[in-house]
Amino acid sequence: MPARSAIHNSQFTILKLRLVRCALCILLSACVPSTRPTVKIGLVGPFEGRYREIGQEIIYAARLAVREANEAGGVAGYSIELVAFDDGGDAAQAEEQARKLATDPQVVGVVGNWLEPTTLAAAPVLAANNIPFLATTSSSDLDLSAFRLWPTDFALQAAVPEATFCSGHCDSLEDLDWLKSQIPAQPANDTRNPKSQIAGPPLWGLNQFPRLAGSAEEGVRVVAPAPLPADSADPAFADRYRAISQGVEPRFLAVLAYDATRLLLTAIQNDVESKETPTRDGVALALAQLTYNGLSGGFSFNAEQDWAEANGWVYRWQGGQLVRP
Repeated sequence: MPARSAIHNSQFTILKLRLVRCALCILLSACVPSTRPTVKIGLVGPFEGRYREIGQEIIYAARLAVREANEAGGVAGYSIELVAFDDGGDAAQAEEQARKLATDPQVVGVVGNWLEPTTLAAAPVLAANNIPFLATTSSSDLDLSAFRLWPTDFALQAAVPEATFCSGHCDSLEDLDWLKSQIPAQPANDTRNPKSQIAGPPLWGLNQFPRLAGSAEEGVRVVAPAPLPADSADPAFADRYRAISQGVEPRFLAVLAYDATRLLLTAIQNDVESKETPTRDGVALALAQLTYNGLSGGFSFNAEQDWAEANGWVYRWQGGQLVRP
């Protein structure tokens, strides 16, 4: 009897050890994250130089969209990696950064470049490499293969039909003589504000505009491509943005950068669902067919690959802040 009891106890001990090992294996496998394949999207803009405030604003919005997607399990089984390049607001550098993106086969879409000269310089390079490009310019000279994520010149002017709109003269903030020339002399007892009949493109909505324009700034209207966060479809976006932005405040470019990133992620999702592996051609086709509701409203692209719903958001400068008219 003692011998049989000893054998029984030994077998029971072995069984317990096996159960512990099995449980430990299950626990360890649950702790190790599953490895997902990666797909990349590019963001190019002026992170240095005169227009660096654009880059500072858009980068956190794109990061937020990518972070939220990855934390939710990725996009159709893929982890998303954001690749951000600085073009310094320089057309030659924008062209070079586009070439760098083109050499990486994992890059299936790009958002950029937030200034007219740099966007127009990058577009042909990306087109030659079949990379879908969400281009942020109103210029009619944009490469036909790009997706215009910006109001056209016509749409910008149509947003303020009663105003004198500055278009061709105002593709930079380096020369605001046109604006100052439009402000007539006004009698001291005249309470009207003639500057409320002057409007300019999105570039006039940058934080540096009041400093550069001086007294000419007050009352001038700006047609922005997207709303300020408080006017967007999700005002809570601003709080999520501030949680990662290290003090940078979100404005209309942050809203559009977030929407642009989400558009690319949705196109990747749709492409993977149709053929399992995302490709540049597949993402471009998905963008062309996409209907999406974002912070800025509806998004779809017409036959010319212009943003069909882009009508512009009108604001005016008051006390150094953009406000609704």
